[in-house]
Amino acid sequence: MASRKKRLGKGLSSMIAQPVAVAVSDEEASPGEAPAAAVATGELGLSNIPVASIRPNPWQPRQDFDPAALKTLSESIKSTGLMQPVVLRQAEGGFELVVGERRWRAAQAAGLESIPAIVKDLDERTSAQWALVENLQREDLNPIERAEAFSGLQDEFGLTHQEIADQVGLTRSAVTNMVRLNDLDEGTRELVRKGDLSAGHGRALLAIANIERRLKLARDAMRGSWSVRELEGRVQEAPSGTSTKRDQGQSVDASRRQHEELARQLGEHLGTRVQVRTGRKKGTGHLVIEFYDLDQFDGLMKRLDFKPQA
Repeated sequence: MASRKKRLGKGLSSMIAQPVAVAVSDEEASPGEAPAAAVATGELGLSNIPVASIRPNPWQPRQDFDPAALKTLSESIKSTGLMQPVVLRQAEGGFELVVGERRWRAAQAAGLESIPAIVKDLDERTSAQWALVENLQREDLNPIERAEAFSGLQDEFGLTHQEIADQVGLTRSAVTNMVRLNDLDEGTRELVRKGDLSAGHGRALLAIANIERRLKLARDAMRGSWSVRELEGRVQEAPSGTSTKRDQGQSVDASRRQHEELARQLGEHLGTRVQVRTGRKKGTGHLVIEFYDLDQFDGLMKRLDFKPQA
């Protein structure tokens, strides 16, 4: 639990925020190798690593890489070399990227056989956090990529919204509002992903349970260049329509989303992940409150104002 609360911002920023020229000779570092003393401390230092031995970070939040921007970066690397090392961690059969996938892709396009890299001894969770922090610092992610990355940190590694906010330098409410975008249907998500609608538009559209009606309103907002405030007004005016089997299904989805929203709010209040699971019988279910160590369990008992009898 202590490692989860470790702050990454300053240390990571000092490593990746400012480009530095790197020149590593064969005498200084052999490809794919690092001094034994450095390995023993968990800091593998600066090495020349074969490009072919590096694989992408599975937790890379960025899904779209602009071909034109990659081509420009590749031409720059051909002309002046790679000005900033990538950050790697050791993986089975080679190395895994932590920070610098654009540079790695561009170096491949430029025909480089090896690139300078800082090899760190990191676990998977820290690697995922670093990849997210670097992209957020550079403002390279669209709202949907951010929402999916935050959800990954929450679902796979048990981080609360407050812990994610502390790691990436945002407020807790900003993280929560971003995560809510994951509840959008795929068509509306794609409009937000491409930048046709903003994150604010996406959150306003969550109030429309009927997906067809929501997507139509989303496209109208895009074509009409509506502001978020104007869209919110149109959402409130949207008719409920005649109840059909499809609408009834949408009602079930709305009920599920309501449970998820209540679970989210309770989770924020308690500082942990909460799940609401419906039972077989209507009106029944389970409330699941997660904890990750005994200290957090004691803290939850205090927040619930529960005092066990001696």
